[in-house]
Amino acid sequence: MTVQSVFRLGLHDKQYAWDRWIAGRLGHRIQTEERRLARRELRRLFGQVVLQVGGTAGFPLIANSLAPIKFHVVFGGSVPKTTHCPVILAEDNLLPFPPDSVDILVLQHSLDVSAHPHHVLREAERVLRPGGRLLLFGFNPTSSWGLRKLLSTPLDSLLPWHARFMRRTQIEDWCRLLNLVPELTRYAVYSLPIGKNGPRKLFKTIENTMALRKWPVGAIYCLRAKKERNAYIAGKPGPLGRFTSVGETLKPAVGLRRRPVLRLVQKQDDGSSDLSTV
Repeated sequence: MTVQSVFRLGLHDKQYAWDRWIAGRLGHRIQTEERRLARRELRRLFGQVVLQVGGTAGFPLIANSLAPIKFHVVFGGSVPKTTHCPVILAEDNLLPFPPDSVDILVLQHSLDVSAHPHHVLREAERVLRPGGRLLLFGFNPTSSWGLRKLLSTPLDSLLPWHARFMRRTQIEDWCRLLNLVPELTRYAVYSLPIGKNGPRKLFKTIENTMALRKWPVGAIYCLRAKKERNAYIAGKPGPLGRFTSVGETLKPAVGLRRRPVLRLVQKQDDGSSDLSTV
């Protein structure tokens, strides 16, 4: 089993692997902190339609959202009978929503487990309306969990050690190219990737210190971005560009005419006056 095998899994197998890892101790820790971060951000965001892509069916991060319309897109697996919102089985890079129809979109590690992360982010930009918000959750490579991923072997579990740990700066660059302006980033889960609670108690003080100071070394991050229409990156013109733009600057305006002048002309026959333009 190679490192990249998680990206070649089918939709149902990938969803089953995620659900099985979330049910464990480390996965439950991640799910709890991500729900806390999502609850904190969703309190500040308003909209009619909220969509989550990824995660486990029946346990969405948008359960506490005040939006009247909520949807949850998963890859497959077993869907429980009672859910917080309607569950849709679809691919993360082919969302069954029209353009500019979603106010808030939550991506729960969709870029980390997808074989085409560019397509996923492009699809998210398509369904978001102008002014909508994107909440993106991902694994942080500059953390103790990222170090554990570097030391992983083919015998380790697929998730999360064989998933994609993407840098926050790289995702921000991708967002700017797609008219998604990053606003803020929050980190969480400063504990070591150890399932047992005994060794964790030795580092409890260090974990609390890093959490209070909000160091960017948490195992997960939540990136919030805003979709803007006609966003662009202003570039500095070169020396040749300045010379070529001189002619356009000095070019006279098209259709510029002299203001007409009114002059009083005396008629010879009856002595009345008339107005004419020159």
